[in-house]
Amino acid sequence: MRPLRVAVRNVRGALDVELHLRPFGALIGPNNAGKSTLMDAVLLFYGTLDWDEVRDLPWHAEPGGESWVEIDYSVDAAEAKQIGVDLVDGDLLRIRRWFTKSSDHLAGSYYLIPQDGGEPQPTGWTSAAKLGQCVHIPAISSMADHTSLSGPSPLRDVLLLAFSERHIETMLMTARAALGTLSNALQEGPITDLESDLDDALMPWGLSAKVDVGELSNELIMRHLVELRLHQEGTHRPLETQGSGVQRAMIAALIQAAARLRAMAKEGTFRWILFEEPEAFLHPSQVTRLAHDLHQLVAAGNTAVTITTHNASVLAAAETSPETIARVHRSLHGIVVASPSPALVSRVLADVHTRSAYAMGSRSCFKTARLTAANEERDRVLYDLDAHRAAAFFADRVIVVEGPSDVLFFEWLARRGLLAELGPNVGVLSAFGKFELHRAASTLSLFGIPHVVLWDEDAVMATSQNDHKKRLCEDRAALTALAASANDPVSSFVGAVRLTGTIERWLDIMEEKDNPWKAANIGASLGQAYADQSSLLPARVNSLIAVLGDLFVGRDIASYRQLPQFQGALISATLPPPAVDLTLEIATFPRHACACPVPAWPRVI
Repeated sequence: MRPLRVAVRNVRGALDVELHLRPFGALIGPNNAGKSTLMDAVLLFYGTLDWDEVRDLPWHAEPGGESWVEIDYSVDAAEAKQIGVDLVDGDLLRIRRWFTKSSDHLAGSYYLIPQDGGEPQPTGWTSAAKLGQCVHIPAISSMADHTSLSGPSPLRDVLLLAFSERHIETMLMTARAALGTLSNALQEGPITDLESDLDDALMPWGLSAKVDVGELSNELIMRHLVELRLHQEGTHRPLETQGSGVQRAMIAALIQAAARLRAMAKEGTFRWILFEEPEAFLHPSQVTRLAHDLHQLVAAGNTAVTITTHNASVLAAAETSPETIARVHRSLHGIVVASPSPALVSRVLADVHTRSAYAMGSRSCFKTARLTAANEERDRVLYDLDAHRAAAFFADRVIVVEGPSDVLFFEWLARRGLLAELGPNVGVLSAFGKFELHRAASTLSLFGIPHVVLWDEDAVMATSQNDHKKRLCEDRAALTALAASANDPVSSFVGAVRLTGTIERWLDIMEEKDNPWKAANIGASLGQAYADQSSLLPARVNSLIAVLGDLFVGRDIASYRQLPQFQGALISATLPPPAVDLTLEIATFPRHACACPVPAWPRVI
């Protein structure tokens, strides 16, 4: 079993929100965006959190508006039988819990929602226990919540599993028999005399007294005979006296231990872990380890993990891909979530596949083209994220660049506060080459992240006529692929800037050919230029930042095309749709050398 989708209607700021889930998922967004509200919506569904109309009903809710949470689960036949439902929609189980009462449903009740639009069917459940266990770890969490032996907790889960082992059950039976003998002995003597004295006192009311010696139950052992302690150099240390980092690490370890033991015991109950800000209070190395462990927990099976995070390193260490991310923010209409559905991801991947084959075909002048397999295409688009690339998905605006030199340039500017006029939260994402610009743009568009694409024109750096012809063909094909992405209905593309030559050439600084020295070269050249009051380079940089800023906010950028530094550059808020059908063009490979099928594009738009 695993959750596929969560829909929330009128719960606090979530008026109409849909969240698509993967086995490991991350909610990202600024503080007060609504991430905790979405976590609490799942807790309300499971009953771990009680509905409070004052707290949970939206302040501006329409009179009579319904409040509910609906969750889709993927279940197999065995799980459906265990849950007690007959599936008519393949392996999809959709359950909704209403929190407000109407003539059609009861508040707090669970209903099966047919996929064919039929009437909701009451399940008769009093809880969501049939749908597994939901474990919540808030950003600020008490150790007592996770070590409790009187209520649900990871420590209690581990002990209950231990009690179920055969050899422990045998030992408990022996201990209980011995306690029974002791109980019988205690009944003779003082206890019997005490009961007799109490009977005499209660006789006027027709009552009698009985003193029982309790059984050696699992509950009694857990509550009174088990204690979790920490020791340091032989000295007992209370858990509550430890630092927040130690406590967070302990909580995570308890959850992982419980899940691992459940797997070893082949205990099949599904568990959904909601972990808010796992990076809180932890050293970076511990963050990496915890994120990796959470990923391993999911890989072990029958466990889903959903986190909230402000840390790109968590996404990198958890081996996530962009499709596992849900970007949360607030608008005038409440909480908004950008969470691509599997159907949308598949459609975008298919389009990327076509554009990629076309763009890559230009490298051989369209004589041959290598069509990547679907799974390879998925890996190349929804690739594992390192911390640097993951950071772009936390940004409100992103500059997509062609390669490392461009990233180094913008990072240098950002460290000195020179990108501030582009907004408070601007990211830079390297596409790893001009043929991949459309991939990066399409990935950002899945999440509605506004982006400007900045790259260079290689044809102007050709060293021969044949080289110029080939590079011109490649430039045009890369632009065509990007234009197709920019004209996708879900695109969040807001502008393109193609410079004449590399960023070093455009800045008129020495271009280091040895990649390891590029950073030092760019940093040193920029540092010298900004320290030299007579240098014209800062003015060129300012003009580039200005045009990027105007593209992001939708201002007119026509005047920039007249500036000397932008002569021959392409600057546009839009790109015309390709004049060719890329699918048909691919089908006609191979072609004659450099028979570029792309019509000539104007150098300035």
